[in-house]
Amino acid sequence: MPWAALVDFELTLSLPPRVTADSGIDALSHAIEAYVSRRATMFSDAQALAALRAIGPNLRMAVHHGSDRKARAAMMLGATLAGMAFSNASVALVHGMSRPIGAAFHIPHGMSNAMLLPAVTEFGLDAAATRYADCARAMGVARGDDDDSAASAALLVELRSINADLSMPTIVAYGVDEVAFRAAMPTMARQALASGSPSNNPRVPDEAEVIEIYSRLLG
Repeated sequence: MPWAALVDFELTLSLPPRVTADSGIDALSHAIEAYVSRRATMFSDAQALAALRAIGPNLRMAVHHGSDRKARAAMMLGATLAGMAFSNASVALVHGMSRPIGAAFHIPHGMSNAMLLPAVTEFGLDAAATRYADCARAMGVARGDDDDSAASAALLVELRSINADLSMPTIVAYGVDEVAFRAAMPTMARQALASGSPSNNPRVPDEAEVIEIYSRLLG
């Protein structure tokens, strides 16, 4: 862990759209997972929600209009706060499942997070509807007076919309052979569970459920 960090959004102005999208989704995943984590605290909650308020309205703008200084500054702040949040509350199932995909198929980390985030959110939605609803409200995709069911459903719609708007590919569209991916799923599931991150998820999966989530990535 660093003693100090220099956080300067101007250093991101030349970041290509693809890297901006992948790293932006990674930051979004950090914030959501920290907030719904079983290890969340009042301290990490404040950071995670503040991160979501910064990232939610600015992610698309930073990707599609990379010279927009306001969007870049908001994303840099959001990414920093999200990093602090998950450093205290840890990450959960998305990251647990994402790491084996990167190791086996060399998909960029933020991109594999994006592939997983809607499916993993849907998997855990009923176990933490209020928490996911808070994420939707912080991101600005649900109103304060929306009930938890409507707000959490809006979050799931938004996550899928972000992936579409940022041209996130499917596993197969990225170039991974479907047969090879299916063959790797049991090993990746065991590796994901062994990492410990899935145990922080609101709904803790078993190996068969992790394999089923992996299979959804094939479309």
